[in-house]
Amino acid sequence: MTKFAGKLTLIKFAIFTAFALGASSLIAQDTMAAQGGMAGPNDKAEVMQKLEKMSQALQLTPQQKQQIRPILMEEAPKLRALKENTSLGPLQKAMQMRQIADATDAKLKPILTPSQYQTWEQMRAQERQQMMQKMQNR
Repeated sequence: MTKFAGKLTLIKFAIFTAFALGASSLIAQDTMAAQGGMAGPNDKAEVMQKLEKMSQALQLTPQQKQQIRPILMEEAPKLRALKENTSLGPLQKAMQMRQIADATDAKLKPILTPSQYQTWEQMRAQERQQMMQKMQNR
């Protein structure tokens, strides 16, 4: 592999990681909310959609859904702001996305059962795999 091909692969991986962590599902339209760190109206719809997907896949209880919703509402503007940030390169964005995801996962872990958390980790891995395939097909 040439040095250029190696860098290109690294960039593809970084972009893939950023998208795989959920950034692709967040659409940036409310800049003021992003600057203030508050979830905007589009964030709320995206969070509710993500929560419903999680609920179905993990068979969340109503109490778990109630506990997870604010965590996702806190995460959404961070992901949107990062996605909107044009000053960062793909690798930097991927690293920051990973930090946001790790923080969210740490908050989810005590709420989810061990079985649910294992399924959640599998969902993340599957998303990463799908995004990697998309990046390779470009």
